[in-house]
Amino acid sequence: MKRIITLLTLVLVTAVCHGATRADILIADFEGGTYGDWHKEGKAFGKAPAKGTLPKQKKVSGYMGDGLASSYHGGDGSIGMLRSPEFAIDRPWMNLLVGGGKFSDEVFVQLLVDGKPVRKTAGFASEELRPVSWDLREFEGKTAVVEIVDRRTGGWGHISVDQIVLSEQPAVAPLEKTLAVDQTHLHIPVDNASGKKVRVKLGIFDGEKLVQDFDVALPRDGKADWIATYPLAPFKLKGSTVTVKIVSDATNPQDFQAAFEQIRIGDDLPQEKAADLAQPYCNQFHAAARKGWLNDPNGMVYHDGLYHLYFQHNPFGIGWGNMHWAHVVSDDMVHWKHEPIALYQKTTADMMFSGGGFVDFNNSAGLGENTLFVAFTSTGRGECLAYSHDGGITFKELPENPIVEHTGRDPKVFWYEPEKKWVLVVFNSDPCAETEAVPMAGNNKKEQNYNFTFHESKDLRSWKRTGAFTDPHRAAAFECPDIFPFEIDGETKWVLYGGQAQYFVGRFDGKTFHKESGPFGGPASFWTTQHGSFYAAQNFSQTPDGRVIRIGWLKNKKQFTDRYPGQLTSQAMSLPHELQLKKTEEGLRLASIPIQELETLRAEELGSLDDCKGELTEVLIEFEEDGLHELMINGIDASFEGKSARIFTDRTFNEVYANGGLYYKARHRTPEQIDSTETAVKNGAIKSLKIYRLHSIWK
Repeated sequence: MKRIITLLTLVLVTAVCHGATRADILIADFEGGTYGDWHKEGKAFGKAPAKGTLPKQKKVSGYMGDGLASSYHGGDGSIGMLRSPEFAIDRPWMNLLVGGGKFSDEVFVQLLVDGKPVRKTAGFASEELRPVSWDLREFEGKTAVVEIVDRRTGGWGHISVDQIVLSEQPAVAPLEKTLAVDQTHLHIPVDNASGKKVRVKLGIFDGEKLVQDFDVALPRDGKADWIATYPLAPFKLKGSTVTVKIVSDATNPQDFQAAFEQIRIGDDLPQEKAADLAQPYCNQFHAAARKGWLNDPNGMVYHDGLYHLYFQHNPFGIGWGNMHWAHVVSDDMVHWKHEPIALYQKTTADMMFSGGGFVDFNNSAGLGENTLFVAFTSTGRGECLAYSHDGGITFKELPENPIVEHTGRDPKVFWYEPEKKWVLVVFNSDPCAETEAVPMAGNNKKEQNYNFTFHESKDLRSWKRTGAFTDPHRAAAFECPDIFPFEIDGETKWVLYGGQAQYFVGRFDGKTFHKESGPFGGPASFWTTQHGSFYAAQNFSQTPDGRVIRIGWLKNKKQFTDRYPGQLTSQAMSLPHELQLKKTEEGLRLASIPIQELETLRAEELGSLDDCKGELTEVLIEFEEDGLHELMINGIDASFEGKSARIFTDRTFNEVYANGGLYYKARHRTPEQIDSTETAVKNGAIKSLKIYRLHSIWK
């Protein structure tokens, strides 16, 4: 194998001085009988470079010369790694040939600068090596190493690499498109099908300046399942054009030539709105995104006659990613109107994660009384605050951001009247005195530092940490904290809960939370909590009547693309329900009560359970005896514990409230049930039954 070239010849230097293109610098061509100075681990790459196709391997093509680095020594079951010697990045591009498996987390070649991966490429599920080009202009002058990695033992568990060079020009021309910004939105074609889905990173450039990037599954065959429409106005583009190009390195850009032909500037496709919201997989009385993915509720606050509900949102796919804050508003918490995206990720390296909302009623920040604020996690910076002077439509960040820097996320801010101050509670996973003092139940090392920290401020600009709370059951102090008081027999009790809906009852002294009982509601996991398909709940801040009203994320990890390939949206918000702290034989417990405003959804009364088939319904059912009652309504399990229940059944989710609200569970329709209308009571004698057909909230 040829050695790394560190000095150019005098002839080449002279040529450069006269304006000639500098020659390529060879990093490796794997033509020798050994790997030379490359460090090798494992058995996958053998003792020497492969000479073409290895035993039992399909024919390999596309490499140069006689040799290549192949991790197929020993077949797909072997693993290993090759690491190059350190070299200087002395050209703007790195070109290489890559083939083998496309599992980019397991078999890949990557470039490390300062020990951190900055470029990465997998194969193409093909034994043909294809050219790949990495743009290294931002790293010129630095030193780097190349790693070729095979961690996969299953099918296509190998990678092939050859002819790694630094060059003045890319071997693969970048795929890009320059568009006149004569309308409001950028249109991007999206591919839903998991069998052919390969995400690429697209960048939006204003001249040479990157203003946004995002991950999207572009259709390789050019046949889009749907069109994402992305607002451009927030980026205040200086020029009259914008350039869109692939900035990731994990695939061959030319595979997406047909998709690029569909990228254009247009409007938000308002003529399609009614049809979008009427799709069979689109829930009809649960708040949801019109297009794209939804998760955690964010920024829930009442302000100037409207309830604001923001949520985590991917505008470019029906799976998680590209976290923005989408926005819906309502005057009754039932009928929602879509507003424009409120918070935009800076790039995929600095996304907008979850947080709460509140109103600065006393002008603490000096920005005006009644100013609407949101608290959010910037994944690239820390905990941040932003304010709005146009009713929550657009936001501007405080110059003091980030107000808290730590390892964690999901800030919630509330007013603590006894000390006339603002309090911020946030999930934290940095080690602290509190986690050291409280022994952990179990041995999950990942959870050992889970805690909620508390911070105080008089002006919303400078914050001081006042304490932290954790518990032996660390998972109960994980993500999306909320804390709120109840008056019980003249005494104030505080409830603290996290993303998994486990909660504690105790007291709050203005500095930290002190547990008296709990956690209740466990065990729980990310996908299934005590409330079923329900996660990351949050309460509205500053409700006008003082009710504690909660909304959570209704989760479904499987999509319906087999039945509806063009599925536009995924996930939904729960119905708003009032939380009450009730005395029970076991002690104080939270109850979930559907808000009275939900009765405005009712249309005509139906006669029997059979009438629920294919309908949006609310069922009020009471059995003769208390206990576990198994029933199915319109293809979704609606079983519950208790004697009576209210059951709301939408297109893909239902919610069951029973036992005076002490039993609450949300369940999702599985892809296998997508066309099911099965409705049946499997046990128990019915004492009373009332059924309403429900209206859609989408006009």
